[in-house]
Amino acid sequence: MSYSLYLCRFADGQPAPMDESAIREVLGPVTVGGLPPTGLPDSWDLDTEDGGGSEVYGDALGLTFNRFSPGQILDHVAALVRRTGAAVLPLDCPVILTSEADRRHLPESLRAEAIVVALEALTGQAIQLVITPRPEPRQRPLLPRFPYHPSPVATGSVTTSDAPCACCGQERGWVYTGPVHAADAPDSGICPYCIAFGKAAERYDATFIDGIEGDVPQNVAETLLKRTPGFLARQTPNWLTHCGDGAEFLGLAGAKELEKYPDAVDHLRQRWPDDRFDDFLASLDKDDQPTAYLFRCRVCATHLAHADFA
Repeated sequence: MSYSLYLCRFADGQPAPMDESAIREVLGPVTVGGLPPTGLPDSWDLDTEDGGGSEVYGDALGLTFNRFSPGQILDHVAALVRRTGAAVLPLDCPVILTSEADRRHLPESLRAEAIVVALEALTGQAIQLVITPRPEPRQRPLLPRFPYHPSPVATGSVTTSDAPCACCGQERGWVYTGPVHAADAPDSGICPYCIAFGKAAERYDATFIDGIEGDVPQNVAETLLKRTPGFLARQTPNWLTHCGDGAEFLGLAGAKELEKYPDAVDHLRQRWPDDRFDDFLASLDKDDQPTAYLFRCRVCATHLAHADFA
């Protein structure tokens, strides 16, 4: 897509000459064939290292950049504005000024909607954002609280989605990406709210954790199995427990990450079947296989770990 914009310096509502030497110094190096020793041609072409280009028309009283490309072309336009104090007039967009004091110099019809970008902040990217503003990021609702999986987005078990939930039919802004253990449940598309409130477990007779290692009260077991997001693993691990309660799942960990948690390494060592543990520990990779799954006790804060041993 191509655009046009106009560069002009105003004084008391009328065009005023820009510094021609500044025009030559800023645009000369990217002008195809270079600029003549004196004066400016009626039109010339710009060509930048990133493959961008533009046709330029006009003189010191005003320059039109036609069919320009985003990127370095706009960087040169911004540099010229900073050198000359000109205003930027993009097609069908507000005028860009670098000083509020310059507003009174604009023609009256342009003053009200003009925007000011501080001189030091006036870059090619700043001009581009006026021409094609970035959409405001969607404000997604807060996730429900999961006491045994406190950061499901960070662990990858919950991600953003604009699709309606497969369970409740509402568009919640988030979707669960972990395992669902049920005969008739959908493989994906359940929102985390339906997990937190128990609706998905009830509707599909589903659990989201395969099993629990250790004894915990019945209400804790129910919360873990039916109202806690699980996580994907090569081998389906049981959820770890400690001090009579379910542990918090913190995420995947490799050998490097486990260096910060010697208590988790000790716990993992106790579960290793032979004397080759150190080699196995060194092979753990957060982003590959084998990997470890890091937990923390909610009572005493001891770190625990499970790993894919095969």
